[in-house]
Amino acid sequence: MAPEHPLLAELRRHRLVSVIRAATDDAAHGAALAVIRGGIRFVEVTFTCPDAPAILRRLAGADAILGAGTVLTAAEAEAAVAAGARFLIAPDCTAEVAEVARRHGVLYCPGAYTTTEILTARRLGAHVVKVYPVGVAGGPDYIKVIRDPLPHVPMLAAGGTHLDNVLPFLAAGAVACGIGGALADPALAVAGDFATIESRACAFVARAASHAAA
Repeated sequence: MAPEHPLLAELRRHRLVSVIRAATDDAAHGAALAVIRGGIRFVEVTFTCPDAPAILRRLAGADAILGAGTVLTAAEAEAAVAAGARFLIAPDCTAEVAEVARRHGVLYCPGAYTTTEILTARRLGAHVVKVYPVGVAGGPDYIKVIRDPLPHVPMLAAGGTHLDNVLPFLAAGAVACGIGGALADPALAVAGDFATIESRACAFVARAASHAAA
């Protein structure tokens, strides 16, 4: 099992990871800046963008904790770390990506769903497990139930998360929620409507803060 990563404390504090997907680098870059202005600190630039490492490099110096998402290969993982990624997120779990994360000391958050998959991810070195797509398959009750046998596994709820289920996921025991289309909608990014993305980010930050204050 992986020891607790130093970045995990920050993730527990901020509770939100913004997932950036867009058809162009400029749209992705603008969306990332918008969520940062809205107060979200964990920014995941996915490899579904045309050039995720280039976007990460453009974001260097921003008031954010930058990482890469949809990291499926060791080559992608290496490119992301070289571009400044401090965490790697994926929809699956592979030994080769886990090894790159371990070697560079970055936080590794692979995707899994069942108890077997979650424990396999932990054995491969996952610091946090992305329970995916729990927003559309299982919901907060699934997190609550699956944490009974796995109370010490940090879990990120992702896939179908939105403003109305963030608090239930956090209350169920997720350390944070990964927010995609409900926040930085790729259509809004391509249209250049970064003001709406920023406004959504503010709303998510306020909602997550209400859990911390509870």
